[in-house]
Amino acid sequence: MKKRLLTLLIFLSTAQITFSQTKSIKDLYWDYAQIRMEDSERAQAITLAEALIKRTPELTKTQFGNVSYHLGRLYEETGETEKAIPHYEQAIKITPGYYVPYRALGFIFIKKANAIGSKMNEAAKAKDAKLSTELYGQYKAIALKALPNLEKSQACDPDEETKNIILNLYRSLKDNASILSLDDRLKSKSSACISLLEDEY
Repeated sequence: MKKRLLTLLIFLSTAQITFSQTKSIKDLYWDYAQIRMEDSERAQAITLAEALIKRTPELTKTQFGNVSYHLGRLYEETGETEKAIPHYEQAIKITPGYYVPYRALGFIFIKKANAIGSKMNEAAKAKDAKLSTELYGQYKAIALKALPNLEKSQACDPDEETKNIILNLYRSLKDNASILSLDDRLKSKSSACISLLEDEY
């Protein structure tokens, strides 16, 4: 019985992939767009978005940016954060003015930095200087990934909490110069902001 069920699941999965490959790109994109925001349809939305990514040459730039962002969001919402990161990064490359994936990436990296920070505190309590130094290097690398993303988000959609996070990160890195020049950077980054990705059918 289990063997039959497994065979049926493999067959259905193969049929879905084959169908996604033969369906017109317009219809496939339409199907994806109808369910991408439905919580109950996340698994299906991921399947359709992945099928669309495999057919990138057939998508417009706007469609590719849209699918990349939403696939990242869907992965993050289903707990697959590592899978989300490259799709957010791709969305930024395609539509650099769209600030939403910057915010998403910034907060993913903040969580990573905070986790390393907790380990740093434990190492400091244990007076393990070698481990502390090693962890600080990891912390700094992640913080430096978070900061430009958070700054773009803050420039386009100012928020007191985000600004405080940015300032605290710079303080933790003892980077006073970046704190002093922050407002100027935010001003320059606020000139090209996109708040919504339009659909193209």
